[in-house]
Amino acid sequence: MTPGGLPTHRFPVLEARFGPLTPMDAGMQSRVYAAPGGDVVVKVYRNQRGDHRLEAANMRRAGLGAWVVDAVEADGVEALILRRFPGRPLGADDVPAALPRLREIVGALHRAREGQVDVERLRERLRRFRRALAAYPLDDLFGAVELPLERGLLNQPAAFCHLDLWHDNILIAAGREGDGARREVLVIDWTKAGWDDPLRDVALLKTGTLDLLGMDASLDAALTFLPDHAPATLTRLRAYLAHTYLHDLYWFLMNEPYEFDRQRAQKLPRARHVLARLPE
Repeated sequence: MTPGGLPTHRFPVLEARFGPLTPMDAGMQSRVYAAPGGDVVVKVYRNQRGDHRLEAANMRRAGLGAWVVDAVEADGVEALILRRFPGRPLGADDVPAALPRLREIVGALHRAREGQVDVERLRERLRRFRRALAAYPLDDLFGAVELPLERGLLNQPAAFCHLDLWHDNILIAAGREGDGARREVLVIDWTKAGWDDPLRDVALLKTGTLDLLGMDASLDAALTFLPDHAPATLTRLRAYLAHTYLHDLYWFLMNEPYEFDRQRAQKLPRARHVLARLPE
């Protein structure tokens, strides 16, 4: 086994179908291989829990079924076969060019509605964050979530959300802004997708991608994803932004504590800038 948990042997069944597979990229949950000819990629999951079929189903629900070639179990692994997108992960310079297409993608995704937001799950996350982060002065961030939660403002219809909209999961086609060609964008990695408040998705997009921009520019861009700018909508966005920054701090404290102080120094100014600009 490799340190990341994937078999070191080749994939004879997969390679008989697609040709020799060349490693392209590796993440916490999967590794991606390129097939000869550049037409498809093979995403191999580290854990065998059906994520290949879950991601395929979520992509189809999101209107991306044309990118799915197959989901298979072979060579002792679970794999999702996808058409290859001719692009790269989003960088800071790409954000302005990607925004129009991203607004279309997110808007279409959030039109699918089903059930209600699970506010009890949200309360449980906040309790967990408070216990772990009790040593740090974060009452303003907790209050930004807890007050609207108790007022019932977060009891909302649930939309289909991606829930992992950070910049490595957003690919942009090669090209330059202003070259006259429309820049195509593809959102990838759909294993975390599910039903939640669409403003939580916007908050994750802001903290994971739009924060590549400056503080004002990132929040201004996030506001363009809202259905309206009514005070209650802005308060909900404020709550989910505070929640997302708290989640990030909690994650680093639990998983990469050596990074926590540096991340806190970066994220708290952005979080408090949001609290200052958006209504309670």
